Amino acid sequence: MGEPPPLALDVDLDIDFNDFQKRHNKMKPEIHSGSSDEISMIDLILLFWKGKYIIAATTFLFSVLGVVYALYFAPIVFSSSSHFILKTGKGGGSGQLGQLAAFAGVSGGGGGDVDPSDYIDKVIHDGSFLATLFERKWFFEGDSLALDEILEIEPDTTVDNWEYVHLITKYDAIRKGKVIGINKDVKIGTLTLTTNAPTAQLAYDLCKHTLDYVSGYIRNTIQSQAKEKRAFVEERISEAKLELERAEIALARHRERNVHTISPHVSLETARLTRQVTVNQELYIQLLKQVEIVRTEELDDMTLIQVLRYPEVPIIRSKPKRAMIVMVTFAAGLVAGCVLALAIHQVKQYNKQHLNLHV
Repeated sequence: MGEPPPLALDVDLDIDFNDFQKRHNKMKPEIHSGSSDEISMIDLILLFWKGKYIIAATTFLFSVLGVVYALYFAPIVFSSSSHFILKTGKGGGSGQLGQLAAFAGVSGGGGGDVDPSDYIDKVIHDGSFLATLFERKWFFEGDSLALDEILEIEPDTTVDNWEYVHLITKYDAIRKGKVIGINKDVKIGTLTLTTNAPTAQLAYDLCKHTLDYVSGYIRNTIQSQAKEKRAFVEERISEAKLELERAEIALARHRERNVHTISPHVSLETARLTRQVTVNQELYIQLLKQVEIVRTEELDDMTLIQVLRYPEVPIIRSKPKRAMIVMVTFAAGLVAGCVLALAIHQVKQYNKQHLNLHV
């Protein structure tokens, strides 16, 4: 009579057990998912192992093609280089000349302060320089040929204005073909001139010709600027001398007219004229100093390019890098073989599933 009914306890236990089963079932897919990923990776490795002959054959084929290209079809390139620095001739006189021009109320021109190394790469791509390359003959494989013959640039006479088109085509072959290039090391200020050609002698001749042209161009440009500076200073000297004489004459006449006159107005005018004479005199003296500085700079600018390393005839080609070509084609063949093996496996799987559906 005193025993409690067991029904309520059994219901509670059933509910707890059911909840546990539900939670356990929810956890199963996650564990199964992780196992599936591991199995798929193993399957992939096994797939590549089964297709090892396809991968080996593809890799071998790509490697053979790489060797054949590197030995027989890759263009041979020799490179010659020269290192130099540009002497800009920027001394203290240039800055003083600019200050003096501003003091005089005229513009002395700022073009002389431009660093030639900032635009020298534009010079070697200009038509004036490129024309010199195609005007002369170059030693090539025991013969003397024009550069367009060496580069095998044939004119197309079927187009309108074909001569101009052929000229631009020749220029673009140099500009876009990386035949000649100049790089500047900003940290130390050196410039490196590099030329690329199919023979070692031609690479050297192109480098030397370009270096001589750049040297002459910079010399003529900077010396022209120095001459313009000197002409400017000499012109200002004549003007300053004339202004000084006028100021001195005006002061002398003022004093003659007011010898016995003492008044604030006369004193003020005397001080103004005296100050004008002093200013013109100082300007004239500074200009006389500057003309000597400019003449010195003009002589000092005779040597404008300091060559650190002259071009040499290369003995080893720079291209093609045959070992690198073979390594790249080997890696490409390996990847292509793996992709091909995977594709074949997928095709087989698809055909198998399709056949089962029909059955």
